[in-house]
Amino acid sequence: MLPVLEADVAVVGSGIAGALVAWQLASTGLKVLVLEGGPPISRRQAVERFRRAPHASLDAPYPVEPVAVLGQFNHHYLQAGPDLFTGTYLRVLGGTTWHWLGTAMRLLPADFKLRSRYGVGVDWPFGYTELEEDYGRAERALGVAGQGDCDSPRSSPYPLPGLPATYLDRKLAQADSYPVEVLPAARNSQPYEGRPECCASTTCVPICPNGAKYDATVHLELAERAGARVLVHHQVVGLESDADGRVSRARTAPGVEVRARVFVLAAHAIETPRLLLVSGLARGSGQVGRNLMGSLGQISWALAPEPVYPFRSPQVVSGITAFRDGPFRVRRAGFLTSIGNDGWPEPPTRRAERLLEEGLRGKALQQALRDHASRQVLLVSNCEQLPEPENRVTLGELLDAHGVPRPRIHYRMGAYTRAGMDEAVLVHARLLDRWGATMIHHVEESTDPAHILGTCRMGLGPGGSVVNPQLRCHEHSNLWIVSTAVFPTSGACPPTLTLAALTFRACRSIESFLRQGS
Repeated sequence: MLPVLEADVAVVGSGIAGALVAWQLASTGLKVLVLEGGPPISRRQAVERFRRAPHASLDAPYPVEPVAVLGQFNHHYLQAGPDLFTGTYLRVLGGTTWHWLGTAMRLLPADFKLRSRYGVGVDWPFGYTELEEDYGRAERALGVAGQGDCDSPRSSPYPLPGLPATYLDRKLAQADSYPVEVLPAARNSQPYEGRPECCASTTCVPICPNGAKYDATVHLELAERAGARVLVHHQVVGLESDADGRVSRARTAPGVEVRARVFVLAAHAIETPRLLLVSGLARGSGQVGRNLMGSLGQISWALAPEPVYPFRSPQVVSGITAFRDGPFRVRRAGFLTSIGNDGWPEPPTRRAERLLEEGLRGKALQQALRDHASRQVLLVSNCEQLPEPENRVTLGELLDAHGVPRPRIHYRMGAYTRAGMDEAVLVHARLLDRWGATMIHHVEESTDPAHILGTCRMGLGPGGSVVNPQLRCHEHSNLWIVSTAVFPTSGACPPTLTLAALTFRACRSIESFLRQGS
């Protein structure tokens, strides 16, 4: 007999969605149990580990455990091609919010009606207006600093004033007519809810050294204070349903059985379909695992014509939002252009080696390095991707450390996104050229590990979707999927704030179900 744990609500995953679900529902008096497959993280130890790492990779601050760090997209994933899928995530307490950038933007109204407006992709089962109040709730919960609306109408102010644009941002804005805006971010511009203001370390990815950037441990702690129980090193390896189709129990890798009235899958858009496929659940629509979307980023870098002094702020403060939407979306992807203040994506030693090869030594070498570092400019344009059924997660033949089949990724970028990437190159080139920048380089095969969406999308009926507009599974009445997996389309901005807003929407549905029994 396995040890048995019981709860009103069992939450699988402790990222932003799982943490918000646990906090919201535990605060109403419900018995909530959070199951996290990875370890807890000590910020102090993570920062020290990052400082000592030979390479500043996404994984550098985090413990090396067989099930903890899943950033190695050529290690955990079984890549079936034709293109390489590079989305990454962490299986640790707090999830991927430990190494997210912090940009917290709303989707545009047009993003919810892509099929209706432009004849591509699909429409969401509701519009922007229906999520607008929940966006405000999410911004207050995370502590979003912002100014303006970035073309998404709002009924409530940001809880924090926006961070100031950097000197680099302002100089770039003067170089061309493209409007440069400060982007909203879940990063404190002043102390908020017991967390300090940003210390401008330029290491938001992969680790905020002082906790000014929001991560899910904030609401995990609040959930525990409200009575929730959080278990680490408890990877859920299987779910079972009863004769009525209700999920009756979960099994964890340490050999624990969990029983609950409601189960919430708050894992990532890779791990959620993987668990459903392993368990044989939600099979009726044939949509579990399909419509995988990533965030393709066109990366360009250059040297400004004068010192612009990067490395003195968060990695991204400002960006260009003008290319997110327009009639062009009939034929190509929209994109969000971010201005990087973290310099070129190459080790400083590489530049030093090149200067040494040129014969520079002593003070001349030092001056050349200082000059080069002070003029580095980085542009990243993240393009939306259309949902394609052939882009999917299936089960591979190789097993992970707990004996669960590893995810096999079938992925292709698609012509629509490729056309958006090509346009982003032209935009980058025009902007940098008009500024008088030199040493301009456009990465030919740009990728971005930040976003993973789709695979269990929401819709009005079970024929073409896995969950309903309240994120409740069509086939299993006590199962909710609260994850970026439910996104019907991606948009061009980071999905985190939208996921947080959807979480508040789902929590109302879960509470109603538990209080009323339907």
